[in-house]
Amino acid sequence: MSRRVQKLLYRIQLTHLTKGLNDETARALRVNATFQVVMFLLPTLLIPVIIFTEPKETHLTSFISYFLLVIPLGIARILLYRGKFTLSAIITLLTSNFHILSLTYFQADDPAPLGFLLFSIIPFIMIPRKNKYIRIFFVSLSSFLFLGSMYYYRVMGGEGLYGPPKWIVPADYLMPPLVMVVYFFILLINQFVKAVNKAEDKLIAENHKSESLLLNILPMDVARELKQNGVSKPKHFKSATVCFTDFEGFTKIAETLTPTELVEELDRCFSYFDSLMERHNLEKLKTIGDSYMFVGGIPKPNKTHAVDSVLAALEIQAFMNQMKEIKEGQGLPYWQLRLGIHSGELIAGVIGDKKFAYDVWSDTVNTASRCESSGMTGKINISAETYTLVKDFFQCEYRGEIPAKHKGQIQMYFVEGLLPELQREGHSKIPNQEFFNRYKALGDKP
Repeated sequence: MSRRVQKLLYRIQLTHLTKGLNDETARALRVNATFQVVMFLLPTLLIPVIIFTEPKETHLTSFISYFLLVIPLGIARILLYRGKFTLSAIITLLTSNFHILSLTYFQADDPAPLGFLLFSIIPFIMIPRKNKYIRIFFVSLSSFLFLGSMYYYRVMGGEGLYGPPKWIVPADYLMPPLVMVVYFFILLINQFVKAVNKAEDKLIAENHKSESLLLNILPMDVARELKQNGVSKPKHFKSATVCFTDFEGFTKIAETLTPTELVEELDRCFSYFDSLMERHNLEKLKTIGDSYMFVGGIPKPNKTHAVDSVLAALEIQAFMNQMKEIKEGQGLPYWQLRLGIHSGELIAGVIGDKKFAYDVWSDTVNTASRCESSGMTGKINISAETYTLVKDFFQCEYRGEIPAKHKGQIQMYFVEGLLPELQREGHSKIPNQEFFNRYKALGDKP
C-alpha cells in the first residue's frame, strides 16, 4: 500500500483521534468515520444517475432525501472531532436508516431495503459494549425496518410513492423463514463480535500483566523507550544520591532460621522498603542477598534527591527499630541495619540484550557502598557531599575523616533526625509545614 493511499485511509478513519483510546473505542470511532464517508459518497456519486436516468418527478424527493442525509452526517463528523463519539454514532445510524427508509418508500423497486441488513450488523462494531442498549436499539430498528419493508411489499402488496413495485413477486409464506434468516444472521454476527471482544480482552489483560511486570523491573520512561526503540541508551546525571543498606549479623541469625523463614523475614523488610520508594520519588535498583540499594534523582533528575533519600532512610531506620522492639519483647533474634548515603554524578541505564536490568555506574556508587560499610549499626552514615545537600533539613553529627577501603579518608556524618524547627510539635520524627515549604523551594530552584 502506497503512502498516499495509507495517508488517505488515516484521514478517512480519523486515526489521529484514536490516540489514548482503548482498542474497542478506537475501532468504533474508525468504523463510524469510515461509514460516514461511505454514506456520503454513495448517494453523491449517484446524483448524475438520478438526473439522467430517473423520471423528473422523482428528482425533488431524491434531492430532499440526499440533503437530509449529508447535513446530519456533517454534524456527526464534527461531533467526532469534539470527542462526542457515541452521539455521533447515534446521529449517523439514525440518519442512514431514515435515508434507506425514504428510498424504500419512494422507489418500490429500489434494492435499498438490503441496506437495512447491513445496518443491523454495523452497530456491533460502531457502538462499544458499554452502550449495549443503544447497540440493541439500532440492531432491532434496522431489522424491524427490513422485515417491515418486506412485509409491506411482498405480503400486503403495498405501493411506493411513485407506484407499485414492478419486479417484486408477492409471497405470503415468505415472512417466517425471512424472520428466521434475519434472527440467525444477527445472532451469528453477535457471536462473532463476542469472540473478537473476548480475545481482545484476554490480549489486553496479558498486555497489562507484561506491562506491570516490566514496570516492576524498569522505570516507566526506560521501559517505554525500550518498547519503542528496542534499546535504552544510558544517561548521565550530574547529581544523584545512592543509598545502600545492609543487615548487621545477617549470617549469624540466618543460621537459626529455616530457608522459608529467612525469605519471609527478608520479604517483610524489603516489601516495606519498596513502599517507601514510590512515596519518596526514589528508584529501587536491586537487592543483593541482604543488601538493598536505591537511588534518588533518576531516571528523572530533580533537586530534592538527597532529602528524599535521607527521609526514606529515616523511615527505614524507624521501621527496623520497631521490629527490634517487637523481636526483643518476644525473645527472638533481630536484625539491625547500617545505611550509607553518598551524592554525586553517575551513569544510569540498561545494558546488554538479555535479562534487562536498570543499573548505575560511577565512583559515586562505590563511595556510597563505603559509607555503608564504614557506618555503625542502626545509624545513617552520609558523606560530606550529601551533608551539603541536606544540612538545611536534618540534624547531623560530624564524625570526622573516616578511612574507607580503597577510598582513603572520607568526611562522614551521622543523620540524627529532623532539625528542631522542622519538626511537627509533639512529633519529632514528622516534618512540619516549614519543612515542606523549604522542600518545595528546593525543588523549584533552577
